[in-house]
Amino acid sequence: MQQPVLQSAQLVLRPITEKDTAALFSLFSNEEVTRYMDIDAFSNITEATQIITFFRERWEKQEGMRWAITFKEKDELIGTCGFHHWNKTHHKIELGYDLQPAYWGKGIMTEAIPLALKFVYEELQFNRVEAFVDPVNGASSRLLGRLGFRHEGMLRDAFFEKGQFVDADLYSLLRREYDREINWQ
Repeated sequence: MQQPVLQSAQLVLRPITEKDTAALFSLFSNEEVTRYMDIDAFSNITEATQIITFFRERWEKQEGMRWAITFKEKDELIGTCGFHHWNKTHHKIELGYDLQPAYWGKGIMTEAIPLALKFVYEELQFNRVEAFVDPVNGASSRLLGRLGFRHEGMLRDAFFEKGQFVDADLYSLLRREYDREINWQ
């Protein structure tokens, strides 16, 4: 199965390819973008080519998927969203996303993430989508709330990132909640 291309009114979510190398490097070399991520800001463009290969291999192994977020009128990566930690046994997967700061607060993720959620719930038949958020990342917590995710609690010292233990707020959206939200609209 090929990774699908998903579209909304203004956005296209498409597989990340080598043509995205420079834009992906620009995204992940920005410390504002990687501040709450489990990766250090990129310092070499080779890291961008490596992560493109990583994303492709995750899809091929059916272990995850990541899309480039672009505008319909301009096919240039401005961010990414997708899923990792694909757990087939328990029908759950973890959501991740990032965006160039110039596009923060403009509703891009509010439009992009539902496209990805529709795919994992309706096409891949997942039951649970999880998201882990740094407790000080209020923008991400508010985004998940707008999308119908529920805050389940805080996991203390949940991850070891950038040389220190960090807490993580756990959010989830269940299939039945997604179905109820879609049918209500």
